Amino acid sequence: MIADLKFLPLIFAVTAGLAVGACNEEKQASAPADKPAAQATAAVEAAKDDAKGVAAKVEAMKDAAAPKVEAAKEAVKDAAAAVSEKAGDLKDAAVAKMDAAIDAAAPKVEAAKEAVKDAAAVVAEKVADATDATAAKIDAVKDAVAPKVEAAKDAVKEAVADTSPAVAEATKPADAAPAAAAPEAKPAAAPAAATPAPAAEAVAAASPVGDFAKTIDGIEFKDARYRTKDGTPAPVVTKDYQVDWATWQGFRRYHDACHVCHGPNALGSTFAPSLAESLKTMDYATFYGTVVGGRIRDEGGTKYVMPAFGEDRNIMCYLDDIYTYVKARSLNAEGKGGMPPGRPNGREDISAEAKKNAADCTG
Repeated sequence: MIADLKFLPLIFAVTAGLAVGACNEEKQASAPADKPAAQATAAVEAAKDDAKGVAAKVEAMKDAAAPKVEAAKEAVKDAAAAVSEKAGDLKDAAVAKMDAAIDAAAPKVEAAKEAVKDAAAVVAEKVADATDATAAKIDAVKDAVAPKVEAAKDAVKEAVADTSPAVAEATKPADAAPAAAAPEAKPAAAPAAATPAPAAEAVAAASPVGDFAKTIDGIEFKDARYRTKDGTPAPVVTKDYQVDWATWQGFRRYHDACHVCHGPNALGSTFAPSLAESLKTMDYATFYGTVVGGRIRDEGGTKYVMPAFGEDRNIMCYLDDIYTYVKARSLNAEGKGGMPPGRPNGREDISAEAKKNAADCTG
């Protein structure tokens, strides 16, 4: 009996083994249907485990990186503070340099101001000297011209005194003789030989082109140009606007040297007056003196300077010609004939005397 009991565990083991084998066979019979779900579940669980592992790694990395991030932030703050400090230093240095430059330049600026003041004083002094010199030159020219004017006046007086008795009789006051005596005055008329030729005919006789100036009264051809009785140069302009040689030459010389300031046709500009207007009231002596000595005029604080041309042969050798052209323009501006704007329609031939005078003057 006891021997049988010894084999009892073995019997149980065999029995259990058979039972387990049967159970395994039963599981293997049902395994094909449950395997995919089990695998999916296992995969999900594995993924969860992996995710947990990744999350754990991320947290570990955050924990590891946190000190570095804080350190970087502190480094940025320090760098910003350093940049700000350097910028402040640079700004202070730049301001200091600017102040130093201003201080260094201040004496030069003051010196420049003083130099400008000195220059202005010198210019003012020179202008004053030039004004005085110009006035002196004008006075000298007037003094030089005055005897000629007086001589011309005396010549006119003498010419009047030498006229025929008939002309002298005609100039007497009306009450100098009874009215009844007028018929008896006929014999007193000067003989034909003693009566001077009319002024226009005298001019025509002296003119290089014969009858060029027949229409001009009170003008004589003398010293290579037409002149008034007092010797002043005078223009001669015909009805069809042909001119004497001097006026033609004056037209050319004016537009060569004068019109830059005084404008074409002597009509003036923004900085120089119209000579056609000026010569309505300006006499020959004043015109001559102004060109020779120059002129300074002040209008509203602005000084206009007419240069002196007294030593310029290109002007002085033709100054009387220029005067006759400008005078012809002035007469036209007054409505007294003269020369209209533009080029003359023709000219008289130059006389031999005028040609010689120009050659002698220009050299």
